[in-house]
Amino acid sequence: MDLFNEVSLRIISNLYSSFPEPSHLNPAVIGMLEDTSYQNELGSMVYSEEWTKLDLFIKNTARWLSEEGYLSHRQSHSQFWSTYTLSSLGLKCLKNVEQPNIGESTFGEKLKEEATLATKATASKFMDQFLAAGTAILVKAVDLAG
Repeated sequence: MDLFNEVSLRIISNLYSSFPEPSHLNPAVIGMLEDTSYQNELGSMVYSEEWTKLDLFIKNTARWLSEEGYLSHRQSHSQFWSTYTLSSLGLKCLKNVEQPNIGESTFGEKLKEEATLATKATASKFMDQFLAAGTAILVKAVDLAG
């Protein structure tokens, strides 16, 4: 869960800072690992095992956040590249100020301050509050519709 919280926080931070431009996510883009890939003699890109594992984890995390409605996912025609942006729900969560313990700042403002310095505890706390804000927004929308 610690890795999930850190990766989620970095994904959301990256997408918030580049909103509304779509972003291709990988370990270098979200600031977790430098790209040390190289092209072999056959022209294929070669990545370290650490990069490959982390890249897969990032993609699975982004896919989950997308399936839960926090991100918008766009698959390329070639099926090799995906890009993500914050969804309407994700953006609303980052503009939320109704959560205790974050003061007058929005989640987005706190995110700018804490994303690069986040410890496991603060990443977990932020993600808990971010997901809770999403749930509260969805419940409110269902109540208004019903």
